[in-house]
Amino acid sequence: MDTMTITLASDGRGWIDGQELSGHGTVDEARTAALRTVAARAQERGRSVRVAATDPDGRTWRLVVHPNGRAEEEETVREAEDPDAVAVPAHLRPRTDAVGAAVAGGHELDGARLARELESDMERDYGTGHPYVWRARELTAHATMAIGMPGAAAELYMEAARGWHTLNSPAAYREAAQRAYACWCRVEETADLVWGGELLVDLLRLRGEEYHGALRDVLSRIDEAQALV
Repeated sequence: MDTMTITLASDGRGWIDGQELSGHGTVDEARTAALRTVAARAQERGRSVRVAATDPDGRTWRLVVHPNGRAEEEETVREAEDPDAVAVPAHLRPRTDAVGAAVAGGHELDGARLARELESDMERDYGTGHPYVWRARELTAHATMAIGMPGAAAELYMEAARGWHTLNSPAAYREAAQRAYACWCRVEETADLVWGGELLVDLLRLRGEEYHGALRDVLSRIDEAQALV
């Protein structure tokens, strides 16, 4: 998708990709004219156009303008194209990269702290249950596993899987459930293994027969652990 730039000045002047618009007395008039021009170009090209615009106060805003003239915030379009938040948005990438770097560099506790802070901010900015929250929860689980706490990591992944189930995102649910299972298999304490296994059973039952084989395996492992007590 092409990207065009709009720059607006406080005296009502405006530029599109460096070319000045003329005949507009106010910022609002210049903004309207600029968007109208972008819409015309989108119609000419037969495809939507991204817009990166800068207001006189330096604030940047991003839109997607469609050939029919409709304009949407870029984030709204991105979410529609990627409902499971598989791709990390550009504005969050520095923070997710910081978590990964901390864990890879042997600073797992710092990584877990950064991941929890990100998760908290996502809940505040986007609301509990948003895909960004569940991806941040998975990142926290990853850092928690790196610390050496597989039981806690498994529970975090299970929380994310339940969230994906609520959002009716089977692929994201399956990925989170598989990671929860992998972490749970690393648990050594029998009581924790049984407790986590029972949580995992409840999780897998959310998808009915789809995970019958995995459910049977978890139940078998629980029985084996209990027999050793």
